[in-house]
Amino acid sequence: MTCPFLRVLDFLPPRARLLDLGAGHAIFSHLALAGGALSSVALEPDRRKIFLTFGSSGLRAVAGTADAVRGPFDAVAILDVLYRLPRPAWDPLLSAVRERLAPGGVLLLKEQDPAHRLKASWNRAQEWLVDRVGLTLGDAFTYETRDEIGRRLLAAGFASCEAVEIGAGYPHAHILYVARASAAG
Repeated sequence: MTCPFLRVLDFLPPRARLLDLGAGHAIFSHLALAGGALSSVALEPDRRKIFLTFGSSGLRAVAGTADAVRGPFDAVAILDVLYRLPRPAWDPLLSAVRERLAPGGVLLLKEQDPAHRLKASWNRAQEWLVDRVGLTLGDAFTYETRDEIGRRLLAAGFASCEAVEIGAGYPHAHILYVARASAAG
């Protein structure tokens, strides 16, 4: 209810082969398939969440990390995951994602925009509670600015990167980074 999944779907290529990294209960994967994606691999390291994922035609749920599957994929979604990883793990992950994308493929990276201070404070309070209850894996709680994320994505080999605000009407400052792989591969 607090994540604008449907707004992210607007950027998913039609009939995409999707890799959903950190998929949780695979909600985005199910929505993508219902919206016309060809297939989705929902990859989640928390076995508690992936165990509760219900089946759907075209969906493969996998308990593991990014190295558990290989591409190519037309799209990779990383929705509210990166900030929970230690910062030194970001660049290797983004580079590995880029290598798994088909030529012209797209990365949909959704994070919070730290520039929105009030919404960022609300987000920190919610994350503190989620950590106390033990609902989320991860050792970090780090956000970067649009410029910092953009530079990271370009350094990882993406041909382009666009930051799109998708949080209007939500209590969180959702921002979607749409990074495209080179059409030449």
